[in-house]
Amino acid sequence: MSKKRVRPPQRCIRATAEEWKLVDEKVKQSGLGNFTNYARKMFLKDKITVISHFEVAAIKALILELSRIGNNINQIAKIANSTNKVFKAEIVEILENQNEIMALLREILTTHKMRKNKGRKPKVE
Repeated sequence: MSKKRVRPPQRCIRATAEEWKLVDEKVKQSGLGNFTNYARKMFLKDKITVISHFEVAAIKALILELSRIGNNINQIAKIANSTNKVFKAEIVEILENQNEIMALLREILTTHKMRKNKGRKPKVE
């Protein structure tokens, strides 16, 4: 004996063609696959955060740089503990790596702010 499939209640929303284009673009950007998944997340969560491919690549680069700095610090600590000497070149390299990380962070934040403010009118003070 087969059970009849019970379908949950459906909700219908109306939008203009232009609004649906915007919704479709947001669905694509979300990576959730389809409108149903996107709508469910939107209704049940406070917000959906979309991370661009640029931001993902920048974050990966940032993680790599942080890993390199950690390795450098460990090497310097090992040398300092065994010889009681720290070389200026290693300190300079760490500072250069930190500057690169700061540049990556600024780039991510600038891009995020530009995307976040896209379409908004600037505030007049």
